[in-house]
Amino acid sequence: MTASSPSARANARPDTGTITRIGRTYTFESAHRLPHLPDGHKCKNLHGHTYRLSVVVRGRLDSRGFVKDFAELDAEICPLLARVDHRLLNDVEGLENPTAEVIAAWFLAQIADCESVRVYENDACWAEVSQA
Repeated sequence: MTASSPSARANARPDTGTITRIGRTYTFESAHRLPHLPDGHKCKNLHGHTYRLSVVVRGRLDSRGFVKDFAELDAEICPLLARVDHRLLNDVEGLENPTAEVIAAWFLAQIADCESVRVYENDACWAEVSQA
């Protein structure tokens, strides 16, 4: 087998200078109201969403061949989800004005090596924040 064969390329580890991205998606249920909207705006009222959270982490592969094991990512993110799942987001420190943009930034700030976070309020509406 030569180094240029398809099988050899499939088993090769990327160069140590290569940056790799992995992603994982989570869901949580929460209520919120958006206090800075004008009276009469429907989202100023208390309402809820089944949020979808997509997290992208980047880095170099470790000796196991991972940027981060998904179980390790879960161990980092699940405690954050516990702080927001089945909660009124306005009561969570840092989420007093819980727009999708603010929620995404809140998660991004707390996840190591996180490149971006996308928060979906529903299938059609989302906000994404990323490291500059």
